[in-house]
Amino acid sequence: MIYLLYGQPASGKTTLGKMLAVHLDTPFVIDGDEFREMFTNKNYGKEGREENLRNANAVATYLNKKGKDGNWKAVYIQDAESSWKSHPVNKETHVVMSLVNPYKHLRDELRENNKGEVIEVLLRSNRELRKEYHVEDFEVGNPEYIMSTDQEVEDGWNQLKSLLNNPPGKKYLDAWENEGGNNFDRLPPEGSPGGHY
Repeated sequence: MIYLLYGQPASGKTTLGKMLAVHLDTPFVIDGDEFREMFTNKNYGKEGREENLRNANAVATYLNKKGKDGNWKAVYIQDAESSWKSHPVNKETHVVMSLVNPYKHLRDELRENNKGEVIEVLLRSNRELRKEYHVEDFEVGNPEYIMSTDQEVEDGWNQLKSLLNNPPGKKYLDAWENEGGNNFDRLPPEGSPGGHY
């Protein structure tokens, strides 16, 4: 399964994505900022974003399918204490993606290549932060869940776990649209006062 956390910059994607990866015990995490640093593409316009997202989608698809074919048994990751941790890889090993991912057609491509294996979670916030980096042509699309991150990190994490433990439904999209629907995610940087994302 691929869990795609997407939303405007500073919406808590990296923080919640890392927490979700630990919860799922998966080594397969594709974070937008880290991923972009691995490539020469520094174009933040539409063409550059699309190239970056297609690369991320290809890697996520590869990892999602490779885990299911049974050829990998474990992946070793070096943690913060410079020790190595083994992560088993099997048919239940998930992929977590945390990217702005503003274009519906690219999210649809990911779904098409991983039929029945993608869950989209749109993260949003009303905070004023990093507005200058927001994508003006952001397309909401049809995520399974829409989650406000205007809360403490632990509360957001508990809400995400609760959402993912319940079958998706249009009620989340309806509730979001009733709140105004176009107010996108802005959160303070990780570690800032107040304990927010």
